[in-house]
Amino acid sequence: MEHFSRRKFLAAGALGGAGWLAGRVWPAGAAETPAPAGLFGGYAQELLVEWGVALLKLQHTDASKPAEFGAFRCPACGRLHGRCGEATLPLLYLAQHTQRQAFLDAALRVRTWMQNVDAPDGAWLNDPGADHPWKGTTVFGAIALAESLHYHRGLLEPEVREAWFVRLGKAARFINDNFHWNNYSNVNYPVSAAYALALCGRVLGDSLLVDRGRLFAMRALEFLTKPSRLLYGEGKPYELHSPKNCVPVDLGYNVEESLPALVQYALFMNEEDILYPVIRTLKAHLAFQLPDGGWDNSWGTRSYKWTWWGSRTSGGSVPAYALLAKRAPEFAAAAILSLKQLRACTHDGLLHGGPHLHAHGLPPCVHHTFCHAKALAALLDHPQFDANLAATVLPPRVTAQGLKFFPEVQVWLAATGPWRGTVSGYDWFNSRPPLATVQATGGALGLLWHGQVGAVLCASLAEYVPWEPQNMAQLAGPDVPLTPRVERLVNGVRHSNIFDGGATITALEGADKVVFIVRARLLASALGKPPADAERCKLEYQFTPQGIQIETQCDGPYQLLLPLIALRAEPAAQPDAHTLTIARVGGTVRVEALTPLRVEGGLERRVFNPVPGFEALPVAVTPDATGRCRVVLRVT
Repeated sequence: MEHFSRRKFLAAGALGGAGWLAGRVWPAGAAETPAPAGLFGGYAQELLVEWGVALLKLQHTDASKPAEFGAFRCPACGRLHGRCGEATLPLLYLAQHTQRQAFLDAALRVRTWMQNVDAPDGAWLNDPGADHPWKGTTVFGAIALAESLHYHRGLLEPEVREAWFVRLGKAARFINDNFHWNNYSNVNYPVSAAYALALCGRVLGDSLLVDRGRLFAMRALEFLTKPSRLLYGEGKPYELHSPKNCVPVDLGYNVEESLPALVQYALFMNEEDILYPVIRTLKAHLAFQLPDGGWDNSWGTRSYKWTWWGSRTSGGSVPAYALLAKRAPEFAAAAILSLKQLRACTHDGLLHGGPHLHAHGLPPCVHHTFCHAKALAALLDHPQFDANLAATVLPPRVTAQGLKFFPEVQVWLAATGPWRGTVSGYDWFNSRPPLATVQATGGALGLLWHGQVGAVLCASLAEYVPWEPQNMAQLAGPDVPLTPRVERLVNGVRHSNIFDGGATITALEGADKVVFIVRARLLASALGKPPADAERCKLEYQFTPQGIQIETQCDGPYQLLLPLIALRAEPAAQPDAHTLTIARVGGTVRVEALTPLRVEGGLERRVFNPVPGFEALPVAVTPDATGRCRVVLRVT
């Protein structure tokens, strides 16, 4: 079997060249002005134009309806999102660089609508209406408004410009008076406040805000773990350590929101003492980027908002890695791959929540588009942006082989030949008893990826708990987890290893082989003390370049469930009771089992989970008389 080689990576156009722009289509009515010099800059601006045109089509323009006028219709949620004012920055960028009045008018309209979420203390509510009084997202709105004034104030009439300065001052004072590090919220808020305060201080001419921003930035560095240098704090209380001594970390929020804010702060303030440790932590997080540009957040504490390209209401990783590519050459490929993944998940001008959402026939939430448009505009506006960005070094998960362990989150990364895998025993969960959001744990194979076909197995939540119902997709059908698992039903209640944060994992590495041995209990909940009589099971994963073997052993009745990633358009076949094939784009996934395989609902059925946005074929394997299952997965 051919390995996922550098030659194939380059041939696929992943690192640049004309191939990665093949088939590009400018949306009707898009700008005719030249894109920034350089392939990467042109590609980024082209995508931003496409998103901007789609936003124009979704904007309410009937001034006789002030509760709607200026906001964007959301195709998925059927309501107005209170953070849509963050689209001000990309709309102004597009107005300036395309000379199209429509974009400027749209920016003015959306700022007018933001009066619907004004709070008396200077904040903006996360959403209109008294039923959702959260104000912390004011920090992101302030950044967008401050960058708009910093880069594009010349587009505004004097009275409009002055009104925006006054409104920004109120928001900045709210952040200064209310944000702190004593578990105000998840860590992305105070970390982002570092940039918000410094930027607002400079724009408004307030040195006290600038000084406060530096204090926030310095404190953020204390939230880098040892030894892995991951940013922690995505869960409350920050200081709580789990039984396995884990801390709350979420990859999606880190790479798409918190770390980009720290990068922006350090560059804006020209502070090398901040920038150096931020570069080191960006390198650490880069271990989780897949070679297709997706981010492996199967294990993160806020993976309930994971969408493969990042996280649902954050801004994107592209600016952080692109702006620092001259200092760390592997960052150029990271930025290019992330941009390609955003492009791949954009349909009809809108960023969709995962690779298969569009094919599954579900509408996208507009939140994804305006947040990521804001990030791209911030990158294109930045004086240190290199439009000629080109990759000369491959990112780490492309070249990785063997094992890498992150003890603070009890996560292992495995790589053999073209295979990439993630195994998690993480036991830090967001919980409000009796509810908890349970990401991949229990020794779950949270991700299995192959260089020819991409994701083969990919975890969702153990249960789709609407932790942030206004910021999460609504299930379009029954909750079918995508996490590979051992499962048994007891009086209709699912008991599985994926609820067992106490599972033990042994990882072994040999020549061209990685082996995981997992001992776990089959539990119905991740909360509370496990029952003494909980069924125990053993799982073993063996990685070789030729394929992956999964073996399970339990004493009582159970089944091994393998939701295999596959679009409905990728046909499955079952030539015999022990063999299954799926014709994926790029290759054929072949599954061979010791015991009979069963496809629940037939070979044409596909289940869909919005975390992280994949369709899958639900395959079940029954054990033999000794309680053993054995499955081998190959790609040809």
